[in-house]
Formats: sequence, structure tokens, C-alpha cells
Amino acid sequence: MSLITIVWSVLIGACVAMALPQVLIWIWQRRIVHLFFVILTAGVIALLSNELALMRSSSVEQFARVLQWRQLPLFVMFVAIIGFVRLYFGTGRWWLGITACGVRLACLVINFALPPNLYFREITILRPVYLLGDTVSGPVGVVSPWSHLTELSSFFLLAFVVDASISLWQQGKPEARRRALIIGGSITSYEVLAAGLGMLVHLRSMSALAYFVSLPFVAILAAMAFELSYDLFAALHISQKLQLSEASLRESEKRFRIVADSAPVLIWMSGTDKLCTFFNEPWLEFTGRTIEQEMGNGWAEGVHPDDFQRCLQTYVAAFDARQPFVMQYRLKRHDGEYRWISDNGVPRYDAQKNFAGYIGSCLDITELLRKEEALREFEERVVLAAEAAHLGVWELDTATNDVWMSDSARALFQFDSQMPLNDAALQNRVHPEDRVLRDSTIKRAIGTQGEYEIEYRLLLPDGNLRWIHGRGRCVTRESGKGARLIGVSIDITPQKLAETEALQHREELGHLSRVAVMGELA
Repeated sequence: MSLITIVWSVLIGACVAMALPQVLIWIWQRRIVHLFFVILTAGVIALLSNELALMRSSSVEQFARVLQWRQLPLFVMFVAIIGFVRLYFGTGRWWLGITACGVRLACLVINFALPPNLYFREITILRPVYLLGDTVSGPVGVVSPWSHLTELSSFFLLAFVVDASISLWQQGKPEARRRALIIGGSITSYEVLAAGLGMLVHLRSMSALAYFVSLPFVAILAAMAFELSYDLFAALHISQKLQLSEASLRESEKRFRIVADSAPVLIWMSGTDKLCTFFNEPWLEFTGRTIEQEMGNGWAEGVHPDDFQRCLQTYVAAFDARQPFVMQYRLKRHDGEYRWISDNGVPRYDAQKNFAGYIGSCLDITELLRKEEALREFEERVVLAAEAAHLGVWELDTATNDVWMSDSARALFQFDSQMPLNDAALQNRVHPEDRVLRDSTIKRAIGTQGEYEIEYRLLLPDGNLRWIHGRGRCVTRESGKGARLIGVSIDITPQKLAETEALQHREELGHLSRVAVMGELA
């Protein structure tokens, strides 16, 4: 076997090796760009086989017939290159590609319409040509003027590829520029070389280099195969990252479920369609239902009928506005009792900041509401008792100096029922001569965490003067931070007036007694 046969057979085998993976990818993914690569590979293989047949031709008729069929794989290769570049680059002017294919189609038609072929009007003899240590056949004849159409088609092909490569390069993306450089640059370079070698076919004295026309196309195939393989490896790398990401996501979801199921609150999640997609174990234990029963809108079956409409309106309004919400409603427990639930929901987003739904936590606040109700009732009873005894009840927050006063206390100090109060406002009602006494007494009680008892005067806005008897105690908060001073104020003005009147009577009686004694002495 000669070296020529070995080399061309190796090139054909290389083309087959490059085409097989792309065939599988096209079958699997149905991407047309891979199909164009396979078609181009088939054309290059046919061109290599045609060259091998030309070199082994033994007669003028056989050579002319083989050279005539050479135009068919060249036409297929032109169409495949243009289709590959247009689809893979996403750029390029269609009219240039169509013009190149049209000129090449004209070459194909003329090739079969005017025998012996497009390159020669007549082939007279075959002469021996030395190539790679072997002797091959070389034609001698009259060159056809139609052969220049091949040069024109190559020009349009180059114009299309260069235009597409420049447009792709101008996108500025690293991936786009790599494709433009590797594929666009290789097609441009190798097509120029192939066009130059092809011109030797129709020269009067054919050189052995004319049989290397297919080699640039093999190089173009290699560049395309490299880029497609790069994309394949990049896709595999992305697939591996996605698999790792999915594994990490599954692990994250597993950890989330463990945390959610261990939380002492009821947790739920919903998707972008407002339907619930997750409930933790405490929720299911609370309702006594399965996850399948609660999914979607199933959870709403446990909401008290009187609360359902209000609950739904709050949820939908917050969901549409992508805003957090807090609402209270009654939810049926597994034993049939409706319990008050405080539901706190917030919107959630994925890694790309896309809205993914809502997540919420619910807390049973029934006992808290009962305690608040009991405390409120107790406070009402205390206030009623204080009002019945004509006592004004008030409370001073030592941390903020804010003051709360009962209605009777506000009336006593002549404060409006809606007016916010603090210790300074209270101090302004005290008679200027008694302010220092009251202020020092209050501060001593707070500092010693003890009690106080004091009498002082009020100078009210209407000009009246009233006497107040005040008693109070400093109470430390359960947290140990800050304290409250709770006190009662009693209007003792009538007693003070009575005492003053009695004192005056005693003084007058004493005076009369002294006058009577003086009279007796006289």
C-alpha cells in the first residue's frame, strides 16, 4: 500500500471520527448546527475520496468523469459551511450566503451540462505527477472559462464568513470572540488556501499541490470540531455544577425541613400561584391532618368560617403587593377546638432575586389573648373601684417618663382624655411652691424602689387650687430592666377646707375666751 493511500485513508478516518460524536449529539439534542457539521464532514470525505480516485485514474475518460463529480461534494460543503456559520454565530448577511450558494449551484449545473467538466473544455492526455514518493495522474488539456465561477463563489463565501465573524466579534463577549477567532479565522484562512490550490486544477500544467485542495477543509473541520467539543465540555461542566447545585439544594432543603419540623411554631410555604406547597410537622400535628390534605387550599378548611373571608383578603392583598403581613384568625385544632393563631408571612426570593412565593410562621396565641382579656378585666375592675372611691390612678414609666392616667385622674388634673402625658406635664400642674417637695419625693421612691406618701397642691388651668394626697409604690419589671411607679391621687380639698375652717373657729373661740377673761379681770 502506497503512502498516498495511507495518508488519505487516515484523513478520511479522522473525518469519520470527528463526525460520529456530532451525529450522536444531533440525534440526542436535534441541534441543526451539528447536522450541518455532519453534512460538511460527509462532503470532505467525498472530496478526499474523489482526490484519491483522480490520482489513481488510468484513462482520460475515467479522470474526466471523476473530476466532473468533484463539484457535488464542493457544493454540499459550501451549503454546510454557510448554514453552520449562520446558526452557530447567529450573525452574517443572508444575501451573501445565498449568493455564494447560488453561484456554486450554477457551477454544479454547468459542470454537468458542459462535458467533460467545469474545469476543462477538453482533456487530451494524462501525464505522470510525482507526489509523496509515488506517481499519480495529472491532466493536460484546454481550460474552460466557466472555471472562474468557482473563484467567484469562493469570494462570496469568504465575504459571508468575514462579515459574520466581524459582527460576532463586535458583540464583545469572550465566548463570541473565541468563536469568531477560531472558526471564522480558520475558515477564512483555509478557504483562501483552498481557493488558491483549486485554481491549479484548471491550469494548463497541473501541479501536485492541486491534490491538497481537501486538506484545508479537513483543517476547517478540526477547528469546528474543537469548538463544538469545547461547547460540549462546557455544557458538561455546567451540568456538573448544576448537579452539585441540585445536591446542595437538596441538602439545604433537608436541613430546612429538619429545622422547620423542630421549630416550636407552625410553618407554611406557598408558590407563585398563591397555593401552599409545604407545612411542617408541628402544623400537621396541630391540625391532625396529612400534608396531602393541607396542600394547595386544603388548609383553609380548618379556618373558622367567620374569619375566612378576612383572612383570604389579607393574604391576597399582601401577596399581590409583595408585602409582609400579620393577621389573626381561628384555626381548628385536632380536637375540634378553634384556637386563635397569629400568622406572620413574608415574601421569599430565589438566588436570582426572582419572586418565589411566601413563607410564614404561625403561633397559637389563645392563652395569651385569654391572659390579656383577664388582665384587661382586672384593670377595669380596679379603675371602677378607684373611681367609686374617688381615686385617680396613674402609672409612670421610669425609663421613658411617659404617664398613663385613668379617666378620673385626668379629670382631677384637668387633662384632656386624648392628650399624651409625661412626668413633666404632671409636674406643671403642681403648685410652684410644692414642686420641689413632690419631685424629691418621687425621685426618692424610684431610687430606693420603695413607697411614698405626700400631700401637695395643684394649680389648675382654671385658676382653682386643689389639695392632693398621693400614695405610690415603685414596682420593678420582671425582666429587671426599668421600673414603674404606680400611684393614686385623692382630692382632699374639702378636708383641707374643713380643717382650715375648724382652725379659724378655734382661733375665734380662743379669742373670745381671752376677751371674756379680760372682762372678768376688769
